[in-house]
Amino acid sequence: MFKDTLLDNLTIGILVLDNDLKTIYLNKKMKNILKEQNIDKKYFNFSIKNFNTIENYKIKTYEIKKNKKKFIQMEFHETIERSEYKLVTMLDTVQDFIFYLDSKGRIEYFNEAYANYLGKSYLEIIGKKESEFFPKEMAEKCEANNRKALDNGNFYEEENFQGRWYQTFKSRVDLGNNSYGILGMVKEITASKKKTLDLKEKVYKDILTGIYNRNFYEEKMNKLLENKKTKIFSMMLLDVDKFKKINDDKGHDVGDLVLKKIAEILKRNVRKSNDFVIRIGGDELAVIIDGNLKELEKILKRVEKDILKENLLGDLKFNISVGLAEREQEENLNNLYKKADIELYKMKYKKQGATNESNKVI
Repeated sequence: MFKDTLLDNLTIGILVLDNDLKTIYLNKKMKNILKEQNIDKKYFNFSIKNFNTIENYKIKTYEIKKNKKKFIQMEFHETIERSEYKLVTMLDTVQDFIFYLDSKGRIEYFNEAYANYLGKSYLEIIGKKESEFFPKEMAEKCEANNRKALDNGNFYEEENFQGRWYQTFKSRVDLGNNSYGILGMVKEITASKKKTLDLKEKVYKDILTGIYNRNFYEEKMNKLLENKKTKIFSMMLLDVDKFKKINDDKGHDVGDLVLKKIAEILKRNVRKSNDFVIRIGGDELAVIIDGNLKELEKILKRVEKDILKENLLGDLKFNISVGLAEREQEENLNNLYKKADIELYKMKYKKQGATNESNKVI
């Protein structure tokens, strides 16, 4: 049941007892330990407390279950001051996960932090593949990462797993005589990653409205359109009618509230993750969508409906002028902006003309 050639090659002693504390398995190393200590294995049927009489070994005890039966597994780690044991002891103090896989991806070594993370005993981990301990998607990634490490010499990745960020490094190790494997190191970087993401968020977010800012527009949107030269994008450019008058008559605080409200309305009415609401500067805002003009017109109708509702029921009174434009193939962001700006100017000119007509004295 517990016999395994792999266990006989371990440098630690493995002892398994049944529920009555009778010895049912010892690996080769454990037999040698008993021989060194001049102890008969029957002695272990007496009391677990007597295990502590074995000198120069650190003992770890686990309860394991197999086929609905309970067993006690004990590991005897040598503490004699030899370089290899010093190294193992040092690696067990490291909080990062460190492990070694053979050429088939089976775990031959792992440190204490890795075992604690998996919540498994030595016997439950050794000889298994790391993919056996993770959900399907993560398991497939582990297998793919191992192949990349073996083929390319190393593999590096930062990833989010179950809400936490990890930095994974795997390197091929050639031991000679056609023997090779993979040294793996995994470091949790949740705290530092959060700081980095928060910093990026501040760099690309407008402080007043919470939407994307001009930095995002010039860097990220430019790059997005460059990378997707044949993709259709559409832009809505808008500003607040008589915004200067609002600031002059009612104060900049009210002007800020108007901008916040418009940003809120725009965010509420874009539906896809790849639709972007951006404050270009002042009272000039933009909506850029991964779609055609008809889709953008639908968004505009929803926005106008919300503004009408706000003007009827809210304390803030404002209107906007807009310009819509659809990107032609390989057209850059600057040209798309110019087309939308021309349409915006046309609407403002039309509104100004209508105002002048209404102010004529007959």
